Amino acid sequence: MRTLAFALLATLATVSGHAQAEPFRATGGGEDKAFAKLRGITFFFIDVTTSESRPEDADLRSEIRDAMELEMRRANIVPKPVEGLAPEATTPLLTIEVRLDRGLGRYNADVILAVRDNATITRNKEAVLAQSYAQSKRAMGTSENTLGREIKARSRELVQELLAGIKTLK
Repeated sequence: MRTLAFALLATLATVSGHAQAEPFRATGGGEDKAFAKLRGITFFFIDVTTSESRPEDADLRSEIRDAMELEMRRANIVPKPVEGLAPEATTPLLTIEVRLDRGLGRYNADVILAVRDNATITRNKEAVLAQSYAQSKRAMGTSENTLGREIKARSRELVQELLAGIKTLK
């Protein structure tokens, strides 16, 4: 009897907690705050990095960069390449980082899109660029080829979500 009463009380507390949290999620207020920091951006410097530096990864980086540029041009945002410029000179910087996790039968990767803006923070007497937006997705495949396709698809989705968020600000 006590366990039944305790189970009912725990269920009631859980349902009550979800009911209180539901209106906040329904309004979508968190998404607007994430994109509000990107207001007024009309161009991006683009950089693509991978955790491994194999020759095949150079092709993957190039294909991701091309897809990002295409999506940005469609959204009337000018893409600019990062070519040996200092970090302070390349803002806002849009970076796609691919963290690969390959092994025997494992073909996984985390695709992370981050925007570093021109607001610099002085930390330990050194200027650090502020990260104003970040989002990630997981890519999984059954081979190198499928993993590559999945990484390109996830990076394209991340860029499209970012551009859709910027578009809602205008």
